Amino acid sequence: MKPIIRTLSRASVHFLITIILVGIFTGQTLAQAKVPKITFTETNHDFGKVEKGVELAYEFRFKNEGEDTLVIKNVRASCGCTGATIGDKKEFTNGEEGEIKITFNTSGRSGIQSKTVSVQSNDPGNQTEALSFTCDIISK
Repeated sequence: MKPIIRTLSRASVHFLITIILVGIFTGQTLAQAKVPKITFTETNHDFGKVEKGVELAYEFRFKNEGEDTLVIKNVRASCGCTGATIGDKKEFTNGEEGEIKITFNTSGRSGIQSKTVSVQSNDPGNQTEALSFTCDIISK
């Protein structure tokens, strides 16, 4: 009789451990599924040929396609001649859209220019997105 009790006890322990592990892994999977996801309509823009002295402006549009709130943590331009801003709104729920506004002063520059803007967010699959733009500055 004792071997049967031991077998049942071991089986019960294994069953309980299995149930606990399944619960833990299922909980982690569900938690991982509810994350923000930033998706840009484009990450590169070409202004083409522009005259020297003109200030260029463009908006890179994005959408939160994730299940959790997307937070834009930081927006940073690669140099002082480029401005980049997200505005006052930095949190976007599922399906919400926003834009990163960039400006570029062409004064004192000529020829082909290529600049980048880094966007940092809480999207675990894409914590830093690089946006870029180019232009060819010509004299008047």
